Amino acid sequence: MFHLTIDAPGGAASATNMLLEELLRGARVDVRHAPATLPDGAKSGTGMAISELLLNGAVPAAVAAAVASVITAFVQRGSARKVVIRSGDESITVQGGDARTQRALVEDWLKKHESPAVEE
Repeated sequence: MFHLTIDAPGGAASATNMLLEELLRGARVDVRHAPATLPDGAKSGTGMAISELLLNGAVPAAVAAAVASVITAFVQRGSARKVVIRSGDESITVQGGDARTQRALVEDWLKKHESPAVEE
């Protein structure tokens, strides 16, 4: 499972919903809103502009490419947008920069952190 933290000043809720829809349509992955929790040390009502999504299941190579493309395009379209992808204690931040480089880095990171498929 991957946690995607979306930081979009002035519209985190709408930006998070937009990214969720784009991941569902463009990458066809199992993604949903994470339960609402505040980061350690945060106080309620501080005007935070951060939301979180959960990307469930394994992310094979072909899917990693699609997810990387969707997230990179999402960040590039919005000024000051940032997406942090976490898996366990490791994370990667997508923010500004060259889109092609960002996409390649995210795709590679997702592939390296692919969790094995759970057998039923």
